[in-house]
Amino acid sequence: MSLSFISSQGFYNTTCGYCNSEERTSRKFYLNSITLTCQDYQDLIDRGWRRSGTCLYKPDLLDIKDNLFCNKKRLDANKFQASKSQRKVVNRFNRFVEGTYVPSEASVGDDGPSEKQSHVNGTGKTGKQVGKIFEIIKTIHEAEDREDYKHKFRIVFERSSFTQEKYQLYRKYQINIHKDPEDEVTKNGFRRFLVESPLQYESSGVQNTSEYGSFHQCYFLDDKLIAIAVLDILPKCVSSVYFLYDPDFGFLQLGIYSALREIALTKEYYNAGLEKLNWYYMGYYIHNCQKMKYKGNYKPSELLDRDTYEWYPFEYCARLLDQSEYVSFSNPPNQTEDNNEKKDKENPKKYTSLLPPPGMLDPESVADNEIEDINVLLHDNNMILPYH
Repeated sequence: MSLSFISSQGFYNTTCGYCNSEERTSRKFYLNSITLTCQDYQDLIDRGWRRSGTCLYKPDLLDIKDNLFCNKKRLDANKFQASKSQRKVVNRFNRFVEGTYVPSEASVGDDGPSEKQSHVNGTGKTGKQVGKIFEIIKTIHEAEDREDYKHKFRIVFERSSFTQEKYQLYRKYQINIHKDPEDEVTKNGFRRFLVESPLQYESSGVQNTSEYGSFHQCYFLDDKLIAIAVLDILPKCVSSVYFLYDPDFGFLQLGIYSALREIALTKEYYNAGLEKLNWYYMGYYIHNCQKMKYKGNYKPSELLDRDTYEWYPFEYCARLLDQSEYVSFSNPPNQTEDNNEKKDKENPKKYTSLLPPPGMLDPESVADNEIEDINVLLHDNNMILPYH
């Protein structure tokens, strides 16, 4: 029988890497995970947890004073409908590989080129998909391994691992995109952050599908590594851990392209027979953070409620978050509660003093039969004993 081993690390306050605010922090509870079954991690992320390497963390959403309020976000890949702008990103990428789209120098950047800045070569093709139905799986694979295209594009899907080529791409991305100091971007940091994983590789039980576990989806253009998607494949979802790319190819809007490719991958798992695996998890969503606004463009999607761990439609949640930065979707405030809510913000300890750590149950509410499968590791004797 496979077991999961974790140890508690407690609370820590950190600044937000997205919002770059030293005034507003994120208070998180941390666990060190030695090894995890994929089902156990699936259960954890469905209660608001996320991993960075072997470290598991969950924001303390109830300690709201000066803290960033975030929720987990997921999307049903089978119901996803690509927007016009998203379809353009995929079609433009395919035309670039084909050689019928060439960006001008002015268009090279993270925001991607406008239609006026793009042009085609002498093939006479315009790249417009007039009357053509956008089938995400078919279209996303259209430019792969084509001998008749100008560029050679291929995807390598492999277990997470360290290579010098991956590290150099990570280093270039962190320094140029996130402005990390050069001396802080190290091989060990890359290994800890994006290579090491506590997840056990497990068979999905379905032929022609990968194992469950942690993987790197590597993008090669003309045999050069230009992007890596770090993904966890779990019993119910494809979970996006991180994405990094070569800044020289920012004009291809690879962040948008990668999300669409991962949605297509989720659909492929479902179509192959993994009928519970239809969800694409996009990580945390912070409504008032501009760098996370793009996640609202993938529809239809859902946000996780902080109180009930139930999922609610994004549009419903967004309307509530427009009115109040801190809100429970299952028990939204009404007009008469506004004054009380303001007082609660000024005294966050009122929320947290009697509460267990994030993601953990009140011990008095746990029945004996619910802890029968929990064991405690005694280090001195190397013994594993039942918790009770």
